[in-house]
Amino acid sequence: MANLGNLFMGLALVATLLSVGALVWGHRLGQKRGESLTNLGYLATFGVFIGASAAIALLTAAFLREDFSLEYVAQHHSTDVSSLSLFFRIAAVWAGREGSLLFWAWLLSIFAAWIAYRRMSITDPLSNVSLAVLNVVQFTFLTALFIPLNNPFKLSPASWVGPGGELLIRGGMNPLLEHWAMMLHPPTLFVGYAGLAVPFAFAIGALIINDSSKLWVDIVDRITVFAWLFLGLGNGLGAVWAYVVLGWGGYWAWDPVENASLLPWLTGVGLLHSFTVYKRRGGFKKWSIMMSAVTFTFVILGTFIVRSGIVQSVHAFAPDNLSFWWFLGMMVGVMASATIGVIVRGDSFRGADEFESLTSKEAAYYFNNVLMLVAAIVIAALTLSPALGGKTYGPTTYDAIARPVGILYMFILAVCPLLVWRKTEGAQFMQKVRYPLVAAALLFVALAIVWWNAMWPHYLFHNPGANPATSIFTYEAMAGFAIGSLTIAVAISLFVNGARKRAAAKGENVLSALGSIIFKARTQSGGFMAHLGMGIIIIGLVGSSMFVKDARLSIPNQPGAEFEVGGYEFVFQGFQDQTLDNGDQISELIFEVYRDGRQTGIATPGQIRYFRQDQTRLDVSVIVEFLRDIFVVFEGLDQAGNIQMNVKINPLISWVWFGFGLLSVGSAIAMWPRRRPEPVS
Repeated sequence: MANLGNLFMGLALVATLLSVGALVWGHRLGQKRGESLTNLGYLATFGVFIGASAAIALLTAAFLREDFSLEYVAQHHSTDVSSLSLFFRIAAVWAGREGSLLFWAWLLSIFAAWIAYRRMSITDPLSNVSLAVLNVVQFTFLTALFIPLNNPFKLSPASWVGPGGELLIRGGMNPLLEHWAMMLHPPTLFVGYAGLAVPFAFAIGALIINDSSKLWVDIVDRITVFAWLFLGLGNGLGAVWAYVVLGWGGYWAWDPVENASLLPWLTGVGLLHSFTVYKRRGGFKKWSIMMSAVTFTFVILGTFIVRSGIVQSVHAFAPDNLSFWWFLGMMVGVMASATIGVIVRGDSFRGADEFESLTSKEAAYYFNNVLMLVAAIVIAALTLSPALGGKTYGPTTYDAIARPVGILYMFILAVCPLLVWRKTEGAQFMQKVRYPLVAAALLFVALAIVWWNAMWPHYLFHNPGANPATSIFTYEAMAGFAIGSLTIAVAISLFVNGARKRAAAKGENVLSALGSIIFKARTQSGGFMAHLGMGIIIIGLVGSSMFVKDARLSIPNQPGAEFEVGGYEFVFQGFQDQTLDNGDQISELIFEVYRDGRQTGIATPGQIRYFRQDQTRLDVSVIVEFLRDIFVVFEGLDQAGNIQMNVKINPLISWVWFGFGLLSVGSAIAMWPRRRPEPVS
């Protein structure tokens, strides 16, 4: 199996070289003389997909068969015996360094094959050259798989496997990864990573053939939204996993690996907005080129951080010096190619980037790009600081930067849809904003009341005697609530006004008109829904990251023991223990939870002891309410046999998840292709 897997990877690698050579040579010969070579380049791209697919299928089969002759299978196979065991055995494919790189390369081959399929009947110079660039990227990733530490088909040491193929050592997938959210987190993240190679490839292709038209943007626009959507889904699923599995009660710790996946998402926001200006106004051409390159550079940086060992993280793999230099070289190559190309083609790609007023839509898009780019660079610098011999920065530093920058960005996000191109007159703006301002004010007042009654007391719990009038948390919270309320109100008003106007013009009822707006003007309505989701998210972030009540308690290990946190009374009912067929042991505590004398739920925190991996995982319990989560953790027994508990009251955290869902749905609507032929030239 090892030889066959290496053969398939090798065939895919050779096919990338064949494709690049044929496409480049065919381009030099011209569209007519080089047609047969160009077609060979497209066919070879399909060959890359076939080779990579065969390799990933073989590795998947090895996990399903538990073929421990492969070192990667021996180290990362799942020992789970739950109803999800089959899915975890498949998810083990991308659970480690080697398999995740092969999976990454396979996904990239899918995108390349899709481009080849869509453009083969056209074979215009832009598509040909861009596909060659995409295959150069594919070549670098496939080559990395033959670095010893990255090869998923490396054989296990003879001492690991018995004569009957049984595994003689302890090992297996990290139990922390055996959760539905982590099962989905890497694939969605990698889809985003691989997809963001496409706009980079077409940006370089446009520079090479010196085509500054919007053709390349039209081709990659929806793919970019698709990739950015999946990158966001991956980050969101990672946050869910961190919240319910790691047991610390939060969902974003500014860990280096978390930051690595956030960086291309941030610059991807700027990239998508640059595309809008490129298509509608003929501007931001250089911005679009460079943001494509910067975003893909951050994609590689994410791969680099996780697999090079350059930073310390619970998510990172073992250090590998060869991978370090390989991925560093890729990042330098990506940025150098784009920078040199923009310099050489500067005159051709000069766009209408000037804006005559700070109250124009162009200005809002410009500041959007600057903020996203600067924020990503600052986060990258703070993340890599320890690796460069600098200081290690904790969440407090990141929060101190993220909160004001986030509020400023959300203000731009809120007002941008109300602005017009070139210049927005004051009276015109006030006419549009007056009703959203009233709605935002009402929502803000409601949130301020909730804050005073249900959030500020949590702050006082940890900071007795604090004065709300002098606390920076008060001003940051109020600013977040105000901007979030305005963003929500503006987004809703845009839907309402659009539906009313269409209903009046078409003679439809308002609901039918609203449906038409959402599903026919998909790019615009999807953007508005995404803005709505962002407004809800920032309100949720204020509560769930700034005003959490965190209590640690020790209670007697006897039924009927009680304790109280945040107005909730917990009554201990007893233990439940279970030993599974694979030797794993599950301990679960049962608490009845009451508020104002009425039962609100059952909390069942516990721990799982994994026999094969000799590890223990916390199994947290979360009771979800509209305004808060009750987060309950069993931390073990002390020497006296008392139960050690950690209970957190997390305000508005469900708003984060709901807003994230709206953001994802809006992005999906905006991504959905139009029913029109693809542009040819």
